[in-house]
Amino acid sequence: MSRGPARILHLAFDDENVEEMAAHGVRPRQVMQVLNNRPRVARNRKDRRAKYLLVGVDDGGACIAIPIQPTRDATTWRPVTAWYCKRHEWDWLSRQ
Repeated sequence: MSRGPARILHLAFDDENVEEMAAHGVRPRQVMQVLNNRPRVARNRKDRRAKYLLVGVDDGGACIAIPIQPTRDATTWRPVTAWYCKRHEWDWLSRQ
């Protein structure tokens, strides 16, 4: 996985992405915790809606993967959805 955006200071939530996260059992609060807990950013797989994947842990220690899209503000990114990490995502995060 490669390097991603230099600075992600804010995440933009809307009804669509909150609903997508909820379908995976993840809440916006957890996503914000991941952002505050020094996540890693990687280029997402080809042909995905989001170019980058934010991977980190929430305050409870759960690993969460969050595909993100840029917004007009270079420091604000929009999560497309979020899910609890798959094994390979957790392994990648653990190698940091």
